[in-house]
Amino acid sequence: MVNVLAHLYLADSTPASMLGNLLPDLHRGGLKPADVGPEVWEGVRRHRRVDAFTDTHPVFGRSRARLRGDFGHFAGVLVDVIYDHCLSVRWAELHPQPRAAFIAAAYAGLRSQTVGLAPRTRRVVGLLCDEDWVTPYATVGGIRHTLKRMSARVFERSGRRVELEKAADVLNNQAECFLDDFSEFFPELVAYIGVEPKKA
Repeated sequence: MVNVLAHLYLADSTPASMLGNLLPDLHRGGLKPADVGPEVWEGVRRHRRVDAFTDTHPVFGRSRARLRGDFGHFAGVLVDVIYDHCLSVRWAELHPQPRAAFIAAAYAGLRSQTVGLAPRTRRVVGLLCDEDWVTPYATVGGIRHTLKRMSARVFERSGRRVELEKAADVLNNQAECFLDDFSEFFPELVAYIGVEPKKA
């Protein structure tokens, strides 16, 4: 799970929309409209539009290039995490609700939507909320911890040893560059998705 905060930010302010905007990253296997309600499905569709726009955007590509030499095909995933850090740093400029209150409300809403989910997906949603995956994104230390957990999951799934947490050093050394990239990219993403900017 990577850019959780951005997908929550770009969702409508309903629990069903927030779940749908996260579901493609939480659920293994295919998803069909019949599997979820219409509001959740609309969130799924928005998530996919966000990912398609992001993956082909030149500014995102510029950020990815800062990492590609050391992290190969993981660079895009790492930028997703770093952009959630940037969103956390700039949160007070971009959203009227305090970040902690927004996250707490999002967790409460997600917990209310777990009935009917596949068992594994329900478990992952529970872990996301109970272990508070989002709050640590606000600090470089929190990013390092998140990336260390991601490295452990890569090893569990593939047996491949990676040290994604070293990307926190790149973030620390190039923080302003990443923040500048994010500040150029994110308003374009918001406009493309067609959500109203959440004025601080």
